Amino acid sequence: MSIAFFHLFIKQTVKSNYMKIFTKNIWFLVALIAAAAIYAGCNKAADIRTFDYPAPIPQAVFPDSGYAGFAEVTITGSSFGDYKNAVKVLFNGIEADSILTCEDGKIVARVPNTAISGKVSLQVWNHSVDSIGSFKVIPVPHADSISRIAGLVGDTIIIMGRGFGADLTKVKVSFNGPTGDIADITDSTIAAIVPAGFTAGKLVVYVNNYPVVGPAFGALVTVADPIYWLEFEHNLNDKMGGAAATYTYNAADGFAKPINWAAGNRGEAVQLAGTGNRKTTNNQFIACPPGISKYSELSVTAWVNWGSRDYPDSNWYQEPVFDFGQARGLRTALMTRMGVTAGPNMLGRLIFEKITEFPTNKTFDAKCTAALGRFAWHHVAMTISSANHILTVYLDGVSIGTVTLDAAANPTLFNHNKVYIGAPTNGVVNEPAYGGLIDDFKIFNYTLSSEQVFTDYYHAYRPK
Repeated sequence: MSIAFFHLFIKQTVKSNYMKIFTKNIWFLVALIAAAAIYAGCNKAADIRTFDYPAPIPQAVFPDSGYAGFAEVTITGSSFGDYKNAVKVLFNGIEADSILTCEDGKIVARVPNTAISGKVSLQVWNHSVDSIGSFKVIPVPHADSISRIAGLVGDTIIIMGRGFGADLTKVKVSFNGPTGDIADITDSTIAAIVPAGFTAGKLVVYVNNYPVVGPAFGALVTVADPIYWLEFEHNLNDKMGGAAATYTYNAADGFAKPINWAAGNRGEAVQLAGTGNRKTTNNQFIACPPGISKYSELSVTAWVNWGSRDYPDSNWYQEPVFDFGQARGLRTALMTRMGVTAGPNMLGRLIFEKITEFPTNKTFDAKCTAALGRFAWHHVAMTISSANHILTVYLDGVSIGTVTLDAAANPTLFNHNKVYIGAPTNGVVNEPAYGGLIDDFKIFNYTLSSEQVFTDYYHAYRPK
């Protein structure tokens, strides 16, 4: 055996023995530490303590009544602590889902939506108090209707509902912002005065600060007189003092009838038989003075009851309430309804064909989102603003269709020698005329705002 080999043998043998000794020592140390831990745990057991929180001492709960999901109750007393997550407040067994604040002497909780009248219970940590008082759930108030759908500043309106109480100091009425004075109150009615600065929108009644959303209330505004106004009180006279309208019909056509009068929306109305599958043109129409509608800012309003007394089963398209212009391709009109290509609801139309400004022809159609009901009174309106480049159609005071106009689009670009009510301008054979009643027909030489259209609707809506 060489000396080098001998040294290597001795080195490996020592290393092997060392590892065996080290492994034995490791297991010994682990056992020693475990024993020490057990020993220490046994000696310290006497020092481990559990904290027993003191029982809460509630004294009062207030208020004792209110609206579920809205009212906040305050519990006063002591030993509540200040950790609100440890607190539960129950209303006849229904737990409040919101503890708003917790102090050592006061707890504030919101009454849950499903609360039931009865005892109020309290739990703080593991301590419970079965009853600390009672709470009565009051039915929420309702505002169901109003005596008028619109008004002016200073008007008194009556709001009908329930649960208002009798203390007017605890009630206020918001008119889309401004608050109106309360003139009188009962549990089912509130007499409120329309305040300055109000705008159209939903009324909100606050009863004990509880918000109750009520009906919509419209804002009435000043509307200047029209330039032409036919009331149809058994005549075709212009209420504004201008030339009377004229009526023309062609008995040989077999459809048109002499002019007739019937009960209107207010007073009397003109009654037109209507024609469909006509054989001649313009066999039934009311003609207003030529040029009376030739304005760049134009509005027309009327009350209509669409449906022919002579042809109750008629279901014709494209019956014009009015049609102003000089030809089929140069006119502006309001149609009761259109076919599938432009309908089937009401339609406001402005057409330009073969003129310098529109050599390639242009039709502007305000396709409406609502249909005109048959055999019932409805307020219709159409406005054109060349300055704002818009044509708008209204039904019962509400906008139902608009179309943006080109900058050049202006109804004064063509003559208004045909200002017809109930018939197409230079119509073609088989194009129908209007069948039904018309009342309060007005032409304005300015563009009515939406508030003015609503005001016109509202004033005519009320009986004379």
